[in-house]
Amino acid sequence: MRLIRPAVILLICAALVFGGGVLTGRLRAQQSVSSPTPYYVITFVDLIPPNKDQGVALLKQYVDTTRKEPGNQTALALTQINRPNHLFLYEVWQNEDAFTKHESDAATRDFRTKIQPMLGAPFDQRAHSKLE
Repeated sequence: MRLIRPAVILLICAALVFGGGVLTGRLRAQQSVSSPTPYYVITFVDLIPPNKDQGVALLKQYVDTTRKEPGNQTALALTQINRPNHLFLYEVWQNEDAFTKHESDAATRDFRTKIQPMLGAPFDQRAHSKLE
């Protein structure tokens, strides 16, 4: 299990450094001829320390719900080892359309409404594509 965690973190860091289409703040898809498939989305979540436990519970619920949605291939919530109130969501979607549908889903909107007062900073959501 300990070997999996560094490998996942390394993969995600590589995606952050080398990924295309990095967008900051509320995700706005760049208009192009076709969106990349699969569609990788990383969201940095900064919880205010007193809200950590309640925020982590919400993130776990969000991940469980997201994994069941059509078009979702992977959904993980990871925590920074030395700052447990700093987390990120790693999602892989079949394509951009599946992600867009997820973003407009009632469960996603409800999650964002509930977690908003617990945040120390706005979501930092970034879309990526795999290097070929």
